[in-house]
Amino acid sequence: MRFTSTMAKKSEQGEFSSFESEFERLGEIVSSLEEGNISLDEMMKLYEEGTKLAAKLSEMLRAAELRVERLAKVHEELATFEIEPFDVNA
Repeated sequence: MRFTSTMAKKSEQGEFSSFESEFERLGEIVSSLEEGNISLDEMMKLYEEGTKLAAKLSEMLRAAELRVERLAKVHEELATFEIEPFDVNA
């Protein structure tokens, strides 16, 4: 049981580092395109890579958003229980 918990944490960290590295790569692509010191062919390749990265990052953000919404709903459900008074005569 402890093993799966550790694996889940590693997986989550991998997702975050993957997102950040992909986002960083997208920034590099944007900078290269803005500088304009590359051939048209290279610009097209970078543009294509950038659009694919942007779509992937958007999907990753949406998945994270859904996960947060699910966790918030679970937290809300757990926090809305009712406490019944304790009957000392029972």
